Amino acid sequence: MAAETEKKVRRLILFLSSPKKKGQSGRLAATQTVKVNPLLVRFSLILVVALTAVLLILPAPQGAKTLPNVGDVADRDIKAKQDFMVLDRMAAEEKRQAVSRNAPTVFDLDDQAAQKATARIHELFGQGRKILQAPPVSSPIFSSPESVEKPDPALLSQLEEKFNLAFHFDPEDKLFEALGETGFSPQVERIILSLFVDLLNRGIVADRGILLEQSGSGILVRRIYSKEEDLVSYFGIFHSLEETRRMVMERALLHRDDFGPRQIKAMVAVAQAMLWPNLNINRQETEARREAAVRDVAPVFFRVKRGEMIVREGERVDWLARQKLEAQTSQSDQRDWFSKAGGILLMVTVFLIVTYLVGLRVLRTIRLKDRDLIFLTTLLVLNLLLAFASSQVGEAMGRTWTDLNRPTILYLTPVAAGGMLAAIFLGPSVGLIFSVIVSALTALLTDHGLELFLYFFLGTIAGLAGIARVRERGTIIKSGALVSLVNIVSVTALALVHQTFISKDTMFGLGAGVLNGLLVGIMVTGLIPFFEMLFRYTTSIKLLELVNLDRPILRELMVQAPGTYHHSVIVGAMVEAAAESIGADPLLAKVSAYYHDLGKLKKPLYFVENQGAGQNKHEKLAPSMSSLILISHIKDGIELARQHKLSQEIVDIIQQHHGTSLIAYFYKKAQDGRTPDQPEINIEDFRYPGPKPQTREAGLVMLADVVEAAGRTLTEPTPARVQGMVQKLINNIFSDGQLDECELTLKDLHLIARSFNKILTGIYHRRIDYPEQPAKESASRAKTANGNHQTKQSAKEMPDKARPGQETGKEDLKRLGMS
Repeated sequence: MAAETEKKVRRLILFLSSPKKKGQSGRLAATQTVKVNPLLVRFSLILVVALTAVLLILPAPQGAKTLPNVGDVADRDIKAKQDFMVLDRMAAEEKRQAVSRNAPTVFDLDDQAAQKATARIHELFGQGRKILQAPPVSSPIFSSPESVEKPDPALLSQLEEKFNLAFHFDPEDKLFEALGETGFSPQVERIILSLFVDLLNRGIVADRGILLEQSGSGILVRRIYSKEEDLVSYFGIFHSLEETRRMVMERALLHRDDFGPRQIKAMVAVAQAMLWPNLNINRQETEARREAAVRDVAPVFFRVKRGEMIVREGERVDWLARQKLEAQTSQSDQRDWFSKAGGILLMVTVFLIVTYLVGLRVLRTIRLKDRDLIFLTTLLVLNLLLAFASSQVGEAMGRTWTDLNRPTILYLTPVAAGGMLAAIFLGPSVGLIFSVIVSALTALLTDHGLELFLYFFLGTIAGLAGIARVRERGTIIKSGALVSLVNIVSVTALALVHQTFISKDTMFGLGAGVLNGLLVGIMVTGLIPFFEMLFRYTTSIKLLELVNLDRPILRELMVQAPGTYHHSVIVGAMVEAAAESIGADPLLAKVSAYYHDLGKLKKPLYFVENQGAGQNKHEKLAPSMSSLILISHIKDGIELARQHKLSQEIVDIIQQHHGTSLIAYFYKKAQDGRTPDQPEINIEDFRYPGPKPQTREAGLVMLADVVEAAGRTLTEPTPARVQGMVQKLINNIFSDGQLDECELTLKDLHLIARSFNKILTGIYHRRIDYPEQPAKESASRAKTANGNHQTKQSAKEMPDKARPGQETGKEDLKRLGMS
């Protein structure tokens, strides 16, 4: 039972300690992410650049500006070059006005007005019948012979008040008593409804004159509740409020033979009280529908045939001829524009694809991610926009200052800044290829061909040469100065070719070339932090900030885990030297080594380098729990690294620096402590979760971490022992497959071992015994003699002790091809 509980706890801790990316849940979530086809991404980026180049190189056609205006006299006969369609603006405007005039006016009809009035009358008459049919109280009710007993006076009083309010009765007319004499009969109720219900259903208008104004186009009656619409052109069915009141009176007189005057008057009053204008104009909806109708009007075109005379020589250009000329020029320019745009798009696309494929063949060791390609695309588009802006400014200034030509302004375009940024973030090889692309496209955009291409390309190459390895921001300014120097040479060479060396243009060009280099240096310096933040890149300048041992997190590591701090500093020195020997990034390797064990800050006393004498906390823990604590420092390190905003490259090395290696000590301890009735020990439970090192820098940190830790266990760290230990450990890591996924070759491993030997031998060198005071000379001689004896003895024994390990290491490395 205890073993099963421990197994569950272990699985939980392993799940929590396994590194996760934001928005993912372990390895299962990683498989659920949406994968985009890399070829589609790359082609889309190429297409973005090509379209940008086309739009900047070919502005929209503007041929209409050169056409004669209305009223000008034509200097020649102008005929139609081909069939084309002309938009008849006047006919289209007349059509829109006609549609607007003929659009019907919208009237809203309350189609539930009669229903509401009927319900009100039925309710009040029903209450009256109910009161009259109730058991009588006493005394006669009315003068009617049918009633000898009077109902409850209080109820009658309340009902009379309701009638007066609902139907606007005057109490002096005693209309309520007149209806009461009829007993509020259903017959009277039906007669009252017949007087006005049909009039409300048709629609009553407040002012009939509004209807008469719409007699030409009719009206659109829109029922508010049923949402039905009817186009009505006959307005005889609608009446004003006065007309309906009169019609109610006329209809009521038809029943004078059945009822007395007082009853007729009461019925008319009830019916007229229910009349109100329920058909009203909706001006807002009318305007909206007219605007919609105008928008839906199709444009009116007429055809001009090829060879048709548009305007003759000597005639004045009228508005119709001007429209024909505009249509012909626009359609002709559009065809020419699309033809040119298609050619430039095809040419630029092929150029980018071929350059990209050649770059892949040349830069086999460089793997560009989608992020890198998006970054390069952004740089390229920004460069093209800058070149376009410079070209437009050059044209504007050329019109203002005739002494200043357009190429002089183009010399200021900081094209070299793009190549330098590409080299700083992705390496000089990528920067070189990028420089070819951006220089060619900029020269094509500015329409100055080979000369500007050479000027921009040579300046960019000079900038790349100046930033081969940036370690401080001043280097970038110096690179800008080098760009200025090369620009001066380029402008001078072009002036000699055109034989304009002594001219204002050349002087201005030289000044623009110098300013160009200074501008490049300033722009690159200012844009580096922006692109670092936007694309999460880590430059050498950023790494130099992180390598500072006075950073708060490293100072905390020095105080809380001094052994880990000392170990990290030594590992940093080892990987820096090894990276120099194999051509890796020494600064990235060194910084990553400083932070690789950052996770040990959470539980520093559980790691042997931070434990004092007799303070081993693992003695009271099961081997499986001890291994879990060791494994958890990977997760803790990743969390701390992200908390302190370390770059993703450093976070990856923290995650990968143990790979999937085995925690052998506790695995063996678990095997030794296992009883026969317990299940087999799973070796995977004692391995780090990985992944294995993916880069050479990560592999270097793994090797140096293991070698430095093992070097502390040597009792007599002689050069021979150190060499044997280094070779054996590197061989073990290689044989375990931990270096399978990084790019370290066997030659690299040989150079790494040599660098490690040199560093560790320097650390563990033998020190000289200093002589003691003369007063203790005799004792010192005896001690020295004894020490010399022991030293000689040790020296004799050391080769014998070191030889087996040394021979084994050499044999292993011979098998790997390292010696």
